[in-house]
Amino acid sequence: MDPRIGNDVYIPSSLHLTHGEDDFEGGLCRIAGVRIWNGAIFVEVEEDPGTQHAWDYLMEHQDEWRERFGDRRGRPDPDLRPEFNEGWAG
Repeated sequence: MDPRIGNDVYIPSSLHLTHGEDDFEGGLCRIAGVRIWNGAIFVEVEEDPGTQHAWDYLMEHQDEWRERFGDRRGRPDPDLRPEFNEGWAG
């Protein structure tokens, strides 16, 4: 499968110890952009703008995440507590 703008792909959850405001709850996300850098493909998704996800890595885990997330959509899940955002100049 090739990445195409508008298609859905599973994105994993991401939790950040020093910039919790960027935490993300994984699930299905809509591809908003596709970039090639040094021969590798990266995608950006509408639900988590400004982040890039390596296409090969995503493809390796789609079955696992499909089982985990089902039809749940990915979404930002910021943790705004100061102790999880110290030192972050986001």
